[in-house]
Amino acid sequence: MMVLNQENPPAEHLALLYRVSRTLLKEGEYGELLSGLLDTLIEGLGADRGFVVVREAGEFRATSARNFRSEALSRAENAISRSIARTVMENGRAVLIGDASSTEPYSRQPSTRQLSLRSVLCAPLVASDEAFALIYLENRRITNCFTEEQRDLLDEVCGLAAPRLRTAVAMSQAQRRAEALEHTHSQSDGILTSDPGMLQVLQNVHQIAATDLPVLIEGETGTGKELIARAVYRHSRRVKGPFIALNCAAIPATLIGSELFGFVQGAFTGANRDRVGFMGAAHRGTLFLDEIGDLPLDLQPHLLRVLQSGEFTRLGTSRAEQVDVRFIAATNRDLETEVTAGRFRADLFFRLSAITLRLPPLRERPHDTRLLAEHFVRAAAARFGRPVPSLSEDCLSALTAYSFPGNVRELESEMSRLVALASADAPCGPDLLNERIRRRGNGQSAAAATPVPLMSLQKMEKQLITSVLEHTGGNRTQAAEILGISREGLRNKLQRLQISETHS
Repeated sequence: MMVLNQENPPAEHLALLYRVSRTLLKEGEYGELLSGLLDTLIEGLGADRGFVVVREAGEFRATSARNFRSEALSRAENAISRSIARTVMENGRAVLIGDASSTEPYSRQPSTRQLSLRSVLCAPLVASDEAFALIYLENRRITNCFTEEQRDLLDEVCGLAAPRLRTAVAMSQAQRRAEALEHTHSQSDGILTSDPGMLQVLQNVHQIAATDLPVLIEGETGTGKELIARAVYRHSRRVKGPFIALNCAAIPATLIGSELFGFVQGAFTGANRDRVGFMGAAHRGTLFLDEIGDLPLDLQPHLLRVLQSGEFTRLGTSRAEQVDVRFIAATNRDLETEVTAGRFRADLFFRLSAITLRLPPLRERPHDTRLLAEHFVRAAAARFGRPVPSLSEDCLSALTAYSFPGNVRELESEMSRLVALASADAPCGPDLLNERIRRRGNGQSAAAATPVPLMSLQKMEKQLITSVLEHTGGNRTQAAEILGISREGLRNKLQRLQISETHS
């Protein structure tokens, strides 16, 4: 860091350092911090506009811009002299240019003429002996606008601001990436995938969404069944109507009837008012019944009646009501096996499965593991207000070697944990991963590499829950979180699948 070489700096320089210090000490959004610092420097140094510039994947990006006519930062990047930015970033020293149009080597650059560059003052922001960003100021109306003393002053400001701005710049970059991901999600319904199987599912979603046919989504816990259901809804003609979701496994069997169909006052003890219920609330919209295989057998004829005629009755009355609802159901069971076992009505199954979408588990989507891991790391960093850590190749290899019984939801939880433990100045290695993932990644268990044997979904569900309970040492709360269900839902599954207490 360069220090002002004057024994008695001018009062205006001291005043500028004081204003910069006050700006850095303010609490608020990181974007406001960068903008406030640029405003202070533009006013104090006589520039007509300024930028905070970072380098990403070899390209220079404006992460903040002031006094630039366009609000789009992507356009602001075109207003920066890349040759000047590259010189400052690579040399780690401030550059002062009195008139870029007559200063070699910049005068030979096409961008100098295109941008009508005159006075430029640019200094690096350095942390851990590395320039992570730079402050770029210019005045396109006046030549020799900046002085040597102001260059030294900007160096002093950058040295003062670098520790605080490192986090601000990282957060601004994370926000930019999040916005890019949000745009990508809007095009792919929020589902990140490069897997051919999942891409085919998304294509099918677009093809069937405009119909009002019921949809059955099959897949293991945590594979994204509700995301697919919402994608069907967003592309349907009912998008202006409600999307109502009910997890049949999360509500005790004795209560689910009144929750689904509603009740009238006096229907039972404590029913002191009428209640519409999920069915009535979904009128002219979409009702998503998650874990439909957990719907009690005695309620299934009532649901079948709605599917056939649109009629239902609330608990405590015989008066029929009419609804206009599109049904989407999801299950992690093999409903055909449930039908054979007498636990699910065949006529209801045939009604619900007019269109069936099957989601592959994460272990069959190895490329998606990397894609999703990096996405969840960025999302967690933005949520926690931390710089985005990088994942080492060893860490990614360990993740792809693990079978993820909890699928995407378990991966998301693991990446949130990793971000919470990560250091800002080093890539994340496999040592930060959960022990069960490291053990699989190191080859101490062949389960992740062993092909899944053919079995019914019910048997697979039982093995999955047993495996997760073993991983959590019998902790039901943690197991339910990995599986993406409520603790009550897990308890119901343990009883139905006859999983012994020794596993829980």
